[in-house]
Amino acid sequence: MKEKLPKVLDVLMKAFEESNGETVDLVVDHEELRGVTPQMFQWWGVNVNDSSRYQMWCPGDHLSFEWEVPPSKSSGIASIRRIAENIGEFPASVLRLRREDPHSLPFSTTYKHFRGSSILSPDDKPIACLCHEFEETPNGMKMRSTFRFPAKTPQRFLDAMRDHCKREMGHLPEFLPELYRQNT
Repeated sequence: MKEKLPKVLDVLMKAFEESNGETVDLVVDHEELRGVTPQMFQWWGVNVNDSSRYQMWCPGDHLSFEWEVPPSKSSGIASIRRIAENIGEFPASVLRLRREDPHSLPFSTTYKHFRGSSILSPDDKPIACLCHEFEETPNGMKMRSTFRFPAKTPQRFLDAMRDHCKREMGHLPEFLPELYRQNT
């Protein structure tokens, strides 16, 4: 019989409650994303505006997407997305991600461009955060994703998150260049 794992939000909430403010970073370096430019990725962050687009990003894992607080025309900062996605064997739950001012993120960055979000608890407390940093290369862009999770986040979840992140970013070259050309 397959072990029943807790839902994604339940894993993060339990780890947050047990970690006493301590954190652990998960850093995922992505090989060159051929054909994807920083401009495309920035466009994608505001224009992944429905479940069908969200699902094409990581088929089978990304289940639904909706704006709770849509991005403003000038900036996506403070917008809130409600997403449901499976992380490995951990079943989906609705996660609320708030886009943050990239300069307020608690990360040191290396690449020229960066953007980040907080994962919010049901009572709007940030329980984890993430940063995607990226810069142009001759054939596309390179990227690093950093997740700051509560220290008591299970290693099994961190491993599943690493695999998920590599898979979703690896899908970008398959659809984003053409979608960007069709919509800009």
